[in-house]
Order: sequence, then C-alpha cells, then structure tokens
Amino acid sequence: MMSELSLIDVWRKLNPKGKKFTFYSNPQQSWTRIDMVWMNGEIVNELKEIEILPNQWADHNPIQIIWKGRKKPKKRWTLNTQLIKGKKYVNKLKKELKYFLKENNNEATTKQNIWDTMKA
Repeated sequence: MMSELSLIDVWRKLNPKGKKFTFYSNPQQSWTRIDMVWMNGEIVNELKEIEILPNQWADHNPIQIIWKGRKKPKKRWTLNTQLIKGKKYVNKLKKELKYFLKENNNEATTKQNIWDTMKA
C-alpha cells in the first residue's frame, strides 16, 4: 500500500542516520519510534524540517513539521472543551471507564500499566 500511494516515512527520509524515538514502554523499559508521518513523495520537498520533540508528560513524543514558506499561525488550535462537558458524553465516558477498570484492574496488572493503557 505504501508503494502504491508513493508514501514515504518523512522523518526517516530527512534523517537517514538519526536515532530518535517517539514512544516509551514502561513495562518493556524501552523506546521505539511508533509514531510516524507518512506523506506522498511529491510533497516531501515542501518540508523545511521535521523533528521529534521531547515530552515529559506522556509516553509519546510529539512530532513537529515546519513547511517551507509558511508562517506560524497566530493562534494555536485547541479542543473546544464544551464538546466534552455535555452530560451525554460524560456519562458515556464514565460507563466506558467503569468497564475498563472492571476488566483490567486486577492483581496481574500493574497500576502503571492500567494508567498507560487507560490513556490510550
């Protein structure tokens, strides 16, 4: 499929010898690069740079793309929190969370693993 659509792993293309990772697995105590940006090869030349940034708050590191000739937007996109404050959404989330904990909160699963999995 990647070759059919002429998709390229952009970070690897621009950093052929680089070693940076995007995900830390606490249970495995290892880093991997599972988060990737795939683009059609024709638009890769429009990129100025792609960088894997550090992150201290989550188990995934963000990937930043800077396009050539494009200015940084004045305002950063943020989630409209009203969308997740509705009663219907909150009730569904509570129901899913209760089910998740019922199925996964046991002696065989560490609290760290429950927390990491719950965030996904």
